Amino acid sequence: MPYDVTRSLAAGPLTLPGVRGSVGAVYSEHRTDRPGYGAAVELPAVLELLAAVETGRITATQAQAAFAPFLARLEEFDQEMDRHQTRFDYS
Repeated sequence: MPYDVTRSLAAGPLTLPGVRGSVGAVYSEHRTDRPGYGAAVELPAVLELLAAVETGRITATQAQAAFAPFLARLEEFDQEMDRHQTRFDYS
């Protein structure tokens, strides 16, 4: 069961309030080994971060670090699902 997530993202001097996303909902067949697999974040926020990188307002490292709240929630979600699966593993 996916979870909706709303978090403020901070990247250097830039703060994006109330960024929406979800964890446990988006699983493509690509990038399965990358951090963030299973999460989605609203595209306007991503585009705003990229524009801030392009204009030099923030660094690419700061933009990547801004997604830490979503990555943390995804990790919590994965752990919850692992515990749930273990309860019903009859093999």
